[in-house]
Amino acid sequence: MALQPIEIYDGGPEAFAPRARWVFDTLLAPLGRAPLMVRERTAAGHCALAWAREPVPGVPTLPCADEAMDVLLAGRPLPPGSFARIEGEAGQVVGAFPAGDAGHVAPFDLVASAFVLLACWDERTCPRRDRFGRLPFQASVFAQNPDLHIEDPAVDHYVDLLRTVVEPRLRALGLAPLPPPGWMWAAPAPDTGSAIPASFAVALTHDVDNVWRWTPRGFAATAYRSARAVRHGRWDALGKELGDLGEWLTVHVPRRTDPSWTFPQLLRGEDERRVSSTFFVIARHTHRRDGNQPVEYQRRIPVALEMLRHGRREVGLHGNDADRLGVDPLAADRTLLQERSGSPVEGVRYHYLRCLYHETLPLVERAGFTYDSSLAFAEHEGFRCGASFPFRPYCIAEERPLGLLELPLAVMDTTLVEPQYRSLPAAEGERATRKVLSTVARTGGGVAVLWHNQRFDHRSTKGYDDVYWRLIDWAHDEGAFVGTAAGLVRRWNERIGAPA
Repeated sequence: MALQPIEIYDGGPEAFAPRARWVFDTLLAPLGRAPLMVRERTAAGHCALAWAREPVPGVPTLPCADEAMDVLLAGRPLPPGSFARIEGEAGQVVGAFPAGDAGHVAPFDLVASAFVLLACWDERTCPRRDRFGRLPFQASVFAQNPDLHIEDPAVDHYVDLLRTVVEPRLRALGLAPLPPPGWMWAAPAPDTGSAIPASFAVALTHDVDNVWRWTPRGFAATAYRSARAVRHGRWDALGKELGDLGEWLTVHVPRRTDPSWTFPQLLRGEDERRVSSTFFVIARHTHRRDGNQPVEYQRRIPVALEMLRHGRREVGLHGNDADRLGVDPLAADRTLLQERSGSPVEGVRYHYLRCLYHETLPLVERAGFTYDSSLAFAEHEGFRCGASFPFRPYCIAEERPLGLLELPLAVMDTTLVEPQYRSLPAAEGERATRKVLSTVARTGGGVAVLWHNQRFDHRSTKGYDDVYWRLIDWAHDEGAFVGTAAGLVRRWNERIGAPA
């Protein structure tokens, strides 16, 4: 299905033209439109929208700020506090590069602000990295701009603003009205052709980091955590570790089971709710950070893959350390996992989210993947790129969009529960997740949520297994398309148009 084109006048610098085109491609897609860019000023009066330093008479015009072009074309970082809450005719919005000309339809450079967020400008211009090689949340554009909240997607508000200014212009030009938010998720039914109601989308995903807890390394880790708990006087933590050992001895040993081997109950629970999900699986262990049980993992993962194949689940690649360093290991691991799983491997998510926007994603494209779902901060739930919908990342080195889709990872269980991150009890974690997904429901977006397979042992997960099931029920009740990551991406590409 092709999006309807509308003419957009680009009055910005020629050097920024490919970036402006990409921003309009990205922001107009949720509105069911595609930009037909016009550079000639004499033809600007016929356009549906303009982006220029000076307003175009009769055409809603977004300001092009000289300051923004100076920063972005020179590759300089944004000063802290560049994003601020700005009052305009369409209400308050958080943006950068304010413009005071009353003839514009926005009080800031919306195109440049969207580019900064969607292209992860903070990661490109800030050299700070954590022990996993990731940009820390505290160095991000969100931490440096108090008015910019990661759980409130600013780019979605830019789409809303465009809807407000474009709809009257389309009526004046005699063009078709815009579809409602989330229009792309209502797919035709195979038999009748009528639309299947859905107004937003949630992809259910699981990262398979470990498959068996009680290995020699697992016992060593328990001993280490127990000693640390004693040293710091954390008797509740010590009680949990001793309780886990007791359950292993009295429950799992007689049954030959393990609290991390939760595939049967996980698949059964999803089947009961008539949903499917995606499992990201490690193909090879190439580094100590790829997992602490390489032998046990490779011994048991064939059984898990057979269960997933029988359950008709999608299998994606959980990228290892080598997979982030070159195309050849990435492509080889994809081929290896396809052979083992007996199904196509369309997507990737990197272990520990060790994916750099400007370095890793071009490798993912060259390895032939359809989508990635790695862009997120482990420290906080929300929208890493400021958007609640899939989009094609931008390759600044080649000044073009990549030929793959980025599926936003909005919520990860580890972020919510682990003490080094948010450390939320289950009830608070559920509220935080619902807050994020309620935003997706409002804007008609499509995102992924991540619950690790070991989060489904009821005793050890502190209620987070129940949170997962309640979220699925809630999403269904709210009218979401709920399914695999590949299913969500496929539906988006069918309606928006697959990358050329």
